Amino acid sequence: MAAPASRRRGSSWGRSWPLLFVAILALHSLAIYLFTRGFLLTRTELDLHSHRDDRTGVSPGCSSWPQPAVDHLVIVVLDALRFDFVAPSTFFEEKQPWMDKLQVLQKLAADEKNSARIFKALADPPTTSLQRLKALTTGGLPTFIDVGNSFGAPAIVEDNIMHQLVKNGKRVVMMGDDTWTQLYPEHFNKSFPYPSFNVKDLDTVDNGVIEHLLPSLHENDWDVLIAHFLGVGIYSVSTLPR
Repeated sequence: MAAPASRRRGSSWGRSWPLLFVAILALHSLAIYLFTRGFLLTRTELDLHSHRDDRTGVSPGCSSWPQPAVDHLVIVVLDALRFDFVAPSTFFEEKQPWMDKLQVLQKLAADEKNSARIFKALADPPTTSLQRLKALTTGGLPTFIDVGNSFGAPAIVEDNIMHQLVKNGKRVVMMGDDTWTQLYPEHFNKSFPYPSFNVKDLDTVDNGVIEHLLPSLHENDWDVLIAHFLGVGIYSVSTLPR
């Protein structure tokens, strides 16, 4: 006597659901693997540094270097300084209320064409300070997963411009975003770091930079001065919708 149809369907489902479960598990595992391998990329950092003898066309042991163009270098970093904040409004089809406010930069680019330019930089998100500083100082491409180190960044061990400055006897002074001291804890002759992750505090970091920047310009204890303002970057974070 043949078994009822409902019993046959139940028996068939009972035998097939483990296979379906295994197939779904395998599909999810494959998706996670592809995501972590393709999106959360990792990069290998070499703890090797360039030396004078690495230059091509120079005799080994030669200590001569080209004379620097300037005696002192000031690097000013402003977070979230958008291109349309700086470039003249004539560059755009429609003028917005925030344009043409930093005219000092426009005037500098117009009057000093041989030494001043306004460029537009394109950065992949997320544009956290840690990732951008690593890119600027090492010349490498940081990965998305680096954003997790923003709350406790390890010191950079690969070759970078900060190491080369200190190695060649340059005195570096830093003030502003404390991410610099996390990445380069032993590279500054003097530093004035301020915590940058308090999204409710819009003034402390920038006021601290202003407080130390102007007096430092008249001192003779530095060759490179770095001033890192949070600018509107911290303001944009504090006003995100919740």
